[in-house]
Amino acid sequence: MRMWKRWKMYGIVGLLIFGMFLPLWSGTTGKIAGTVVDQRTGQPLPGVNLMVEGTSLGAVTDENGNYAILYVPPGEHSIQVSMIGYTKTRITDIRVLIDQTARVDVKLEPEVLEGKAVTVVAERQILRPDVATSVVAVSSDEVKELPVSRIENVVGLQAGIQGGLQIRGGGSDQALVLMDGVTLRDPRNNAPISTVALSAVKEISIERGGFNAEYGQVRSGIVNVVTREGEKESYYTSLELKYSPPKPKHFGISPFDKNSFWLRPYFDDEVCWYGTKGEPYTDLNSDSNWEPGEPFTDLNGDGRWTGWDKYTQREYPEFEGWYAVSERLMSDNDPTNDLSPLGCQRVYMWETRRQPRWDEPDYNIDGGVGGPVPLIGKALGNLRFFTAYRRYREMLVVPLTRDDYVDYDWSMKLTSDITPSMKLMINGLYGKQFTMQDNWSYTYLRTPEIIASALGDRPGTLFGTGVYSLSDIAHKSLSAKFTHLLSERTFYEISLERFWRDYHTYPAKTRDKTPKYEVVPGYYEDEAPFGYDWDDELGIGGIMVFGGFTCKRRDSTQTSSTTFKIDFTSQVNFSNLVKTGFEFVYNDLNFNYGAMANYSNVRYEQHVKLHVFPIRTAFYIQDKLETKGFIMNAGLRFDYSNSNTTWWDVDPFDKYFFTSLYDESRQFPKKKTKPQWQLSPRLGISHPITENSKLFFNYGHFKQMPSYETLFRIGRSTDNRVSIFGDPNLVLAKTISYELGFDQTLFNNLLVQVAAFYHDIFDQQNTTQYISPTGVAYSKTTSTSYQDIRGVELTLRKSRGRWWTFFGNYTYQVTTSGHFGRGIIYQDPSQQREYDEATVNLYQERPIPRPYARLNLSVYTPDQFGPRWKGFYPLGGYMANLLLNWQEGAWVTWNPKGIPAIANNVQQRDWFDSVLRLSKTWNIKNLRIEGFVDIENLFNYKRMSLANFGGKPNDQILYYSSLHLPRSKAYDNIPGHDKIGDYRKPGVPYQPMYGRGKIDYATEIGEPGVIYYDMTTKRYVEYVNGAWQDVEKTRLKQILDTKAYIDMPAQTSLTFFNPRQLFFGIRISLNFD
Repeated sequence: MRMWKRWKMYGIVGLLIFGMFLPLWSGTTGKIAGTVVDQRTGQPLPGVNLMVEGTSLGAVTDENGNYAILYVPPGEHSIQVSMIGYTKTRITDIRVLIDQTARVDVKLEPEVLEGKAVTVVAERQILRPDVATSVVAVSSDEVKELPVSRIENVVGLQAGIQGGLQIRGGGSDQALVLMDGVTLRDPRNNAPISTVALSAVKEISIERGGFNAEYGQVRSGIVNVVTREGEKESYYTSLELKYSPPKPKHFGISPFDKNSFWLRPYFDDEVCWYGTKGEPYTDLNSDSNWEPGEPFTDLNGDGRWTGWDKYTQREYPEFEGWYAVSERLMSDNDPTNDLSPLGCQRVYMWETRRQPRWDEPDYNIDGGVGGPVPLIGKALGNLRFFTAYRRYREMLVVPLTRDDYVDYDWSMKLTSDITPSMKLMINGLYGKQFTMQDNWSYTYLRTPEIIASALGDRPGTLFGTGVYSLSDIAHKSLSAKFTHLLSERTFYEISLERFWRDYHTYPAKTRDKTPKYEVVPGYYEDEAPFGYDWDDELGIGGIMVFGGFTCKRRDSTQTSSTTFKIDFTSQVNFSNLVKTGFEFVYNDLNFNYGAMANYSNVRYEQHVKLHVFPIRTAFYIQDKLETKGFIMNAGLRFDYSNSNTTWWDVDPFDKYFFTSLYDESRQFPKKKTKPQWQLSPRLGISHPITENSKLFFNYGHFKQMPSYETLFRIGRSTDNRVSIFGDPNLVLAKTISYELGFDQTLFNNLLVQVAAFYHDIFDQQNTTQYISPTGVAYSKTTSTSYQDIRGVELTLRKSRGRWWTFFGNYTYQVTTSGHFGRGIIYQDPSQQREYDEATVNLYQERPIPRPYARLNLSVYTPDQFGPRWKGFYPLGGYMANLLLNWQEGAWVTWNPKGIPAIANNVQQRDWFDSVLRLSKTWNIKNLRIEGFVDIENLFNYKRMSLANFGGKPNDQILYYSSLHLPRSKAYDNIPGHDKIGDYRKPGVPYQPMYGRGKIDYATEIGEPGVIYYDMTTKRYVEYVNGAWQDVEKTRLKQILDTKAYIDMPAQTSLTFFNPRQLFFGIRISLNFD
């Protein structure tokens, strides 16, 4: 028997070695604590046994009747309470949350009848008195009700959080995402990874401030995901499929339609043959518009002037006409390209043959399965598993090098109880995303706004397939954690993790330049604009450019981090829970990225190629002091970091290092980087005022390494000039955080929380330019940025209810930011003096706050509601979940007169979104089937995007000028109540309308068809048949109501995104008991 136990231990240790590595493990369990007393006398009972069902966890009460059970997984639990002479009692429905204490006080009855047992349902705690911060725990059941598919969508619904992981004004790189305690973060750029399958989620804890000392490298918030663990005796599986029928991702005309901005000038018979300016005419009134009676040259012989008016002309690209293109080709010295006007148009039709992939759906697949490992599970400590897979596909608003964005993730969790007091957990994660990278920045192209901005007015971008580089980005993690309970009050954890991130950015498929497609009889073309080509090539008429500066980005960076950690936790006495730990992190960063500049010589610009091995270590100690009227979390964290390399120690204006005079063979001095260490105090206090209310406060210092990518970089252009230069000695960014909050329970099921916070942020990453007369011009990474973020949050939450539940929150946040020191440092003192006198670098940015709010309401019928029919309840199991999002519109600057000190003077329309889920659930023994439909943008609300003002000259100015904005000295707009984002109603023709300071009706002549607003008399007038007259009231009202006067952006296809979209889904779960 002893030999078998030894081999059992060897087998489990072998699994640990096979698992090999793991990251920063943090709090993934909670605690059950309370007091046991005699029901009749109220006296505390020592020596009472308490056991958590289904586990080996338990405790015995002390001389004061107090007990504490540590290391309890989050979720619903039951405990058995027993003592000789007292009735055995079972407490059910105990909800345990991550890093929190579930208080369960027990009253035992003296035993009257032998063998009698009592079951008591625990009172659900709405108010958590031991929590001294703004934190919310979302269970897997609550996640399933929400119309979301990603963890970041769940997180983004909470107060103080925007854009998924932007928590209380901090960027997503300031947040910490943990899965079972494992840090999911790219060591390259601090980007969090949150693409875990929802089927694997057991609970998500979202903490927005006041983190304990055990948490490091975080400044804004913590998302702690605990995943499901396989059952010891049974199997469980679930699968969710979501499917959205194919449809456009934008309102309005397709950009591939012949009448769209991109194609109408070349296919509209009114202008395509002789040009968008129309047939030549004599402009008698000099209004740049042909008017009846003005002489013209009838080129096409149809007896009328053919062309567009000037307002239509400025909505589209200017084009000379196919006759002019044909004439130019006929008169050159190349007989192979002689084409008729119709032939030229046919060639352009070939070049723009690409069509959208709107016949392809969006979908999400999310499933998992778990249970005991077959055959060997019992022998290896009830070895059990849970594995999950998720695949997500989203069609792009228009096809580019790729038609869609795809990512997937697979996870595996193995758990073994080596002995009743020892536990081993091994986690594996692998995922990949398939996207594209912009040519001129580090931006990845996915959202409609980013894509619209990248398109600009370049048709080759829309119709080509080889413009942007493809990017495949993979991540994987392998980790193991060993837990040993030394006693019911003390345990330690040893963990090891390895995390990898691999980048592969590369060009699209090379273009086949063989002219084998007969587009016009006797005239052959290659497959352009499909494929990637490094040579510049113009299409027919010079309208489109193929190749050249396309697919510029290359990236083969590989990064990894290895983390070793030991944590020791002890319930020293009933009031004090002490935790201490140590961690060591070793990074392996192999950077190799840049942009192609000279394809024939394979030269890069801003090419970064470095291999560095920075390290970090940390030690912390914290104490959780719990009494009935006072709970305090106090801790101290020590962080040590070392870039662990040598770096160039040169004069910042050294022309032989920073300019084209650089010679690789020349040696430049280097210096060893300096280590840094920091102490970070943390304090949180919760003071229960009554059973239903508490006041809490927290304070802490939070330090974080800047992005390694920007610390370790030196990018040279094609002529060897340095354009970007890092600094591995940069100090850690620091946030000093304060929070004061109040919780109140109303009606025993509604929690109201008000929290005020303040973040004092400094030493934040920035850049400073260095410029000299000798050609030095580069940006250096610095730590000269600061921010002050202040805000108030109101949250209401009703998480229990047979018929309905809801939560709502409102956030008001103010941000001030700025820079210390100079933004540009000149070597020339006179230039520096001139810059210092005129600079606005030290000015603070004070954007006007934009409050936002969310509301989620779920309405149910219970599963067994209504009459029963053949084992089913036709009226039961229905749910409607409505999710509403609102944010006040941003304030922007519209100051065409250039008046000093005017900023943020006009407002955008408020942002609004709505999602509805309707579902029906059927329960058939152990099988649960749920059918649902998600309706995104339920009310089909049109939100105008400002991302693509580039289709016509002065596109944005024409739009802003046409709005009837509130009166201001900064502009001469017609006064009104418009906001940026207001738009002309669909199908309504444009009605030109201009404001005039004062109209001299006796002498001035107006432009026919234009309505004028007299600023002096406040009259709307027009010039008709040589005389001024007021605009008819009914007609004027219709024009104003439909906003016909708004000069819309030219690219109407890319102005409004995300129309109503339906997702049909089914979720199946099955327990194999």
